[in-house]
Amino acid sequence: MMRATIEAPEAVGAVPERWPRPVPPQRPERPVALDRFLLGAVALFALLRLPSFLEPHWYTDEAGYVTTAQAALRGGLLYAQVWTNKPPLQIWTVAAVVRTLGTSEAALHVLPWISGLLTLLAVDHAARRLLGPRRRVGALVLAAILLGTPLFDAELILPESLLIAPITWAGALVVTRIAAPDLRPWPRWPLAAGLLAGVAVAYQQTALAETCAFGLLLALSPSGSRSRRVAIYAAGFAVVSLLWLVPSVTLAGPGTVARALVGFWVPFTQSRYPVHAGGVAIALLLPAAVLTLLVVAAWLLRRDPSPTWRPWVWAGAALLVPTVARQPYPHYLLPSVAPTALVLAGLRLPARRGARTPPRRTPSRSQRLGLGSLAAGFALAVWGGSVAGADWVVPFDAGSAGLAAYYGGAMATLAGGESLAAYQDGFDRRVPEDAAVAAWISAHGLDGAPAVVWSSDAWVYADAHLRLLLPTPPIYNDVVLVGGSGALARRVRQLRPELVVTLSSSMTHYPGLQPVLSAGYTEVDRSGGEAVWLRDGVVGAVRGTSSRAGG
Repeated sequence: MMRATIEAPEAVGAVPERWPRPVPPQRPERPVALDRFLLGAVALFALLRLPSFLEPHWYTDEAGYVTTAQAALRGGLLYAQVWTNKPPLQIWTVAAVVRTLGTSEAALHVLPWISGLLTLLAVDHAARRLLGPRRRVGALVLAAILLGTPLFDAELILPESLLIAPITWAGALVVTRIAAPDLRPWPRWPLAAGLLAGVAVAYQQTALAETCAFGLLLALSPSGSRSRRVAIYAAGFAVVSLLWLVPSVTLAGPGTVARALVGFWVPFTQSRYPVHAGGVAIALLLPAAVLTLLVVAAWLLRRDPSPTWRPWVWAGAALLVPTVARQPYPHYLLPSVAPTALVLAGLRLPARRGARTPPRRTPSRSQRLGLGSLAAGFALAVWGGSVAGADWVVPFDAGSAGLAAYYGGAMATLAGGESLAAYQDGFDRRVPEDAAVAAWISAHGLDGAPAVVWSSDAWVYADAHLRLLLPTPPIYNDVVLVGGSGALARRVRQLRPELVVTLSSSMTHYPGLQPVLSAGYTEVDRSGGEAVWLRDGVVGAVRGTSSRAGG
């Protein structure tokens, strides 16, 4: 029976003195060919990403970030006046894109494209130093496919799609240089790794998992300068973190920032855990086992100078996030793509009988225990993280046919066989409804009106340039923040928005707004499940409204 083993790359020449074998120097006659492989991977990535620039406004998280960024550009103070549960770099980045390029999906997807490309280059940087030529190509192709396709939402302007570039480069620096002696008493690469990890955490708190894993690897490195490395790495991380944390806490207050960045996530995560007594403790057994196995493996293998086992610790730490969260969101898996590509490309199946292979030194007992612990921890992390799933693998909506529709429709659109509108309408039934509602609002001169969108889909805010009155765009977060559907409805009554947009499913889940609408608003337009309501005092001032009231 063939078994996959954690193996060092192909070596050339004499039998090594330790197991696993060190990476041989690059052959001088191959660099041009190898560079062609990188260009091929980049071309594959770019080709797979091409349909992302044809996508419509359909993904609700993007709508939330865009609307929050627009509110911040209007002068709203993050956390205090405009709520978000992410560190500010995510909103600042989206705001920069909105300010310079606009809110179209083509504009929003430029930055994730750049981030994915930088991530692919980081994979190549690590693979050149950890893997042989053939395995390097395998890592590049696997990473290009996983980053280029929409399986893990890499094309969307989400925190994970932006943080993957800095966290992957931080990991590439750590795992490739950690075993080499430092020529300088105060090396600069740990500082670069710390700065990059700090940037990743400034996009989303979950990058702390990889940040801590890199710190563990540095602390257990075979180099005699490991204490200086850890100190330099921690200093770089602290500098970036303080640059955004101090202003945020000063302006919004420590309690407000803590509730947004930490307190919100506790009930959010607990909602996915069993409600019976001891349910949380039982559910945490799996991530605790993964963490224990990874730490034990790193300890047992700490004196091994080969860097080939360290991407396993990196990948396992990245997969701990979806393992703990237990949320069905594929983008939670995105930060694990790069280290997992390195891990899978480095696997080697035993040679067939009769095949000539160079002799290998038998690993020590400590190495065998470490490698077993490493493989078990990684396998459990993959199992736990699989709950995140993948998008576009199977149809998620009656109008979608998965990857076939995503790429086939894009090709048909580019070739002129299908209209862009028909292709975009297939993403989500709310796409044409949002477009119709936004068009009605614009046609009646209500662009920029103070409004409430009582829906989990907040794209109408951006499409019609409506002014956000609630703390945050998605209604499900507002319900939590204010204290329930009834309390939020009372807040809406106090705010007296000129315009309210409702979604039938949101009205079913959060019915508290219905008495407010019945007492002071008139339905003036309906497109599918979406309805536009105007405050009674505004209806008469809008030309043409009365003829469409109730329709």
